[in-house]
Amino acid sequence: MMRKSGILLAILIGLLVHMAAPARAADPKQVDAAIQRGVAWIKKKYLQPNAGPNINIPFNHALGGTCLAGLALLEAGVPPTDPAVQNITRIVREAAYTQVQTYQISLCLMYLDRLGDPNDVPLIQALAARLLVGQTQTGGWGYGCIAGVSAEEVQFLRAVKPMGQAGRMHPDIERYAQVLFSRRNPQNSVGDDNSNTQFAVLALWLARKHGVPVDTALDLVERRFLLTQTRTGGWPYTGPAAGASVAIVQEGSPSMICAGLLGLATGIARRQERRLKAAEEPAPKKMPEKPKVGASTPDDPFFQPPDPASPPPPKKTPEPKAEEKGKLRLDARDQAAQFAFAALGAVLHNSVRPDGRGGSAFVLGGQGGGHGRNDFYFLWSLERVGVIYGLDVIANIDWYEAVSTTLVMTQAADGSWEVGGYDPEVNTAFAILVLCKSNLARDLSGKVQNDINTEMRAGPGPSGSGTPSGVGRPSKAASPSYLNSEAATLAATLLRSSESQWAVTLRKIRDSNGSVNTQALALAADRLEGVRLLDVRTA
Repeated sequence: MMRKSGILLAILIGLLVHMAAPARAADPKQVDAAIQRGVAWIKKKYLQPNAGPNINIPFNHALGGTCLAGLALLEAGVPPTDPAVQNITRIVREAAYTQVQTYQISLCLMYLDRLGDPNDVPLIQALAARLLVGQTQTGGWGYGCIAGVSAEEVQFLRAVKPMGQAGRMHPDIERYAQVLFSRRNPQNSVGDDNSNTQFAVLALWLARKHGVPVDTALDLVERRFLLTQTRTGGWPYTGPAAGASVAIVQEGSPSMICAGLLGLATGIARRQERRLKAAEEPAPKKMPEKPKVGASTPDDPFFQPPDPASPPPPKKTPEPKAEEKGKLRLDARDQAAQFAFAALGAVLHNSVRPDGRGGSAFVLGGQGGGHGRNDFYFLWSLERVGVIYGLDVIANIDWYEAVSTTLVMTQAADGSWEVGGYDPEVNTAFAILVLCKSNLARDLSGKVQNDINTEMRAGPGPSGSGTPSGVGRPSKAASPSYLNSEAATLAATLLRSSESQWAVTLRKIRDSNGSVNTQALALAADRLEGVRLLDVRTA
């Protein structure tokens, strides 16, 4: 989607952030000022003549930056009537009809959805149809969705007029989608990756409220992330090969942890929808009871002997104990999310440093640098996960405090961000979205946060690591459950152990009393094989 630039510079700046004199955490006034300077920089760019990318160039990745810039302006409160936003809207609408690649299709859809103009709904639906066609057998997306868009197709789509009824597929777009699917290779096995996939997942969730039937696609997404999670709670960059039940996985970047959590969130939200729907359904009518036997005799004309074919009445389920009421057994989604948050917590503990004055800062360019590793792409991914799951604190770290402090410190004098791994436009858009705590999928976050199991997912930091002095606030107490997040964190710590640390870590968990440690060993056993599995089973 976006060309990486200045990685070495980002690493250098990150080291400078770590080594420089301590600075206080950014306060709300500083954050707001940084947002306004960034907004002014983007607006200045899009008020220039011929601003934006050349949309006549095929596969112009710069369109993604334009969409992100527009999203940043809207999330920062700039109205759609602003001249800069109007220029961006014109560019996106014009370009969207011909897009064939996942990043560009997804970002055009996200921007048009956020803009909120009902006239764009048919185009949003058409873009979603392309994403549905582009999904691979393994539930992901690669760079390409469809082969191309003919001039006749563009003319047809431009002529489609919006319907008055919201939340339903336009008949003309339904026909267009059928044509796209008729051209689709049913054995679509083109390579995919979790970076393209997370953009497509978010875009399809947004298209859902516009009447696009996406649940089958989201089922595949959920299955993908449940099957391919690594032993330490993250996800690889690439997906499983076609026909494989699971991926041969390598640990991906921290951004891929967030991609997996986004995919799981769509499953958690739809589970909550099903629960609410079931709760709203009327209870079945009770059958009239048969007359009781015993008070009457066979001589009584109203005597009815018991039906020999009737089964005995079921035994009553004992009432749960008071402390068990309100609990739900965590399913595979919850367990996967717990492992993912444990992995994300480890990343934060390695990336956030105390400033010595009660605040914290995020170190850019850490963990070897590279795409999705402590760059602005990761910061936006982290922000989306925090907002969707409603978490101000992850692993005892106030992620927003740390990230906002670093963003305020690294902003250039002209209002842009030159560091962060990408070109200034993309960096600046990412920074504004993070500082605004943007929430592009409010209905998704609402369902995930209202889910009864959500509060049990984000737990303490890595076992034994402690919280850096001055970093974050204590996490909210989680409701007790059959499987709490502390067990997931302990299990993840064990799974990450090197050969030299394995025996010591296992012995420490084994010799500590308590159900949490037992649960941690059981969780770890599910993800181990060979000698290590035998060690855990005999511990």
